[in-house]
Amino acid sequence: MSNNDKTYPTHKISFSEKQMDEQGQEKLGHPVDVATVWPRKNEKHGGIIQWHIAPEKLQDGVYFMLENERQQTLQSAEPKRDGFDQSNSPSHERGSGRSR
Repeated sequence: MSNNDKTYPTHKISFSEKQMDEQGQEKLGHPVDVATVWPRKNEKHGGIIQWHIAPEKLQDGVYFMLENERQQTLQSAEPKRDGFDQSNSPSHERGSGRSR
């Protein structure tokens, strides 16, 4: 990786708080993104964790580490379309529709 290459987080870390439901059964709450993992320079193994929420502020719960899908790359590859733009709609192509 050269100095000019833009890096993206490799993983994200989410946290789900342990909760009790109406029957007294333990369940997990809605996951919240609490950290990202960035690759190390010079292709070293492992990653650097950047916490967005300090772990000591979180209650009893479970952490999940998921691979980060680079959606920015996927979205930038697709052409942006306006919801009202019907230029690509097949019904507006020349020769389609009713003839007079």
